[in-house]
Parts: sequence; C-alpha cells; structure tokens
Amino acid sequence: MKALIDEGVRIVTAAHGAGAALGLLGGAAIHLHCPLATARGPYRAIADLDAITTKADAARVRMLLPELGYAPDQRFNAMHGDRRLIFEGPAGKLDVFVGAFEMCHRIDLEDRVGMEDLTLPVTDLLLTKLQIVELNAKDAKDIAAILGEHALGDGPGDHLDRRRLGAVVAGDWGLWRTMTGTLAKVAELAPAVAPQAREVRGVLDDAPKTRGFRLRAMVGEKVRWYELPDEVE
Repeated sequence: MKALIDEGVRIVTAAHGAGAALGLLGGAAIHLHCPLATARGPYRAIADLDAITTKADAARVRMLLPELGYAPDQRFNAMHGDRRLIFEGPAGKLDVFVGAFEMCHRIDLEDRVGMEDLTLPVTDLLLTKLQIVELNAKDAKDIAAILGEHALGDGPGDHLDRRRLGAVVAGDWGLWRTMTGTLAKVAELAPAVAPQAREVRGVLDDAPKTRGFRLRAMVGEKVRWYELPDEVE
C-alpha cells in the first residue's frame, strides 16, 4: 500500500515539475489526509490510483505519463479524453479525471486542482465520496475517516469548508439528495461519526438554494436524479 501511495506522490510531483496541475483523489488521497485512521492499523487496500488535472493541463499530463512508465488506453482516451484518461503502468491502473469528477453526479473541480500540493482539498475528497448512490463498505469507511478527522471550517484549509459544501448543492437538488442520503447511511454504519454527519447535513440543508434547485425539488424522486457509474463512459 505504501508503495502505491509513494508512486502517486511521484507522479504528482513529476507533473508539478513539468508545470502541470495534478492532484490525487480516491484511496491514496484519503490515506494522506487521514493519518489517524491509517495509524490504527490496516485501513483498506488500494487497488489503483486516481488523480485529476485541469482542462488546460490535460495535454501536458497526457504527454508526461508515458515518460513515467504509463501506457495510455488508446481507445478509451481517444473517445473520452476530454473528460477522463486511463493509463496502465508500474502501479497498475491510473485514472485521470479532467476538470470535473463524474460518476453518479458531475462535480466541477477545475478551480480546485492545485489548491494543495499532492491532493484535492479534503472538502472535495469528501464530495467525491458523498456523490455515491450505491454506497459500499470501502467508501463508507473513507467518508467516516474524513468526518472523524476534519472539523467544519470556512475557506481553504485542512477542514471541511462550509462555503464550498453549500455552493455545490445550491443549484443541484439531485446532488443534495444523494449527499444527504449518503450521510444518513454513513451515520448508521459508523455511529462514532454520526454527529459530524449531521453537522455536514445541516450545512447542506441551510445553504441558500437557487430557483432551479427549488423547481427540481418539486419533481423530487419521480424522475431519477443520478447516473450509475457503469452508465458513465
């Protein structure tokens, strides 16, 4: 596991040296941001690496990775390279998102990449986990680790930024619905962080909402509000 995380750090550091913005997300980033959870013993296995770059730097990252030993998935990258890139290398699969994280929902991260040296800000790492509709044990554990080690705060920093959390759901009822549902599931699965989950839920509920949010809320669950990962190419 340490070798995989070290490899992620190597890739990000090389990208920065080449003048490209790149940040880790997923399991490797959780490990870097949640030392208490990982210090208590075996946390969870990491199968591969996930990262994100900006649209402006995607071409540079695409050129750099082969120099670091990563072969592109030519077919996938030709079809989807404006949103996502896949490579295979010394650490196995490397998944690079471009400008946004798209799974069950789309979360714009273009302006968030590069805010920290190695990873996305922890608030955005939490967002990538809370957008999951069909929550599994691995992702629930990641969310619990983040909630357990990061208090609410305001603005950039190693805390959960209230303004950022509120802003992402202000105009998106579907994302709000999924995130609040996921927080409820985590509170049941990990009672130790239930108070923190309720605090974050309060931030999402109290954030000012747009007219578009309110109109979509009137439709509610009559229309599906999310995608499933296998439906996102």
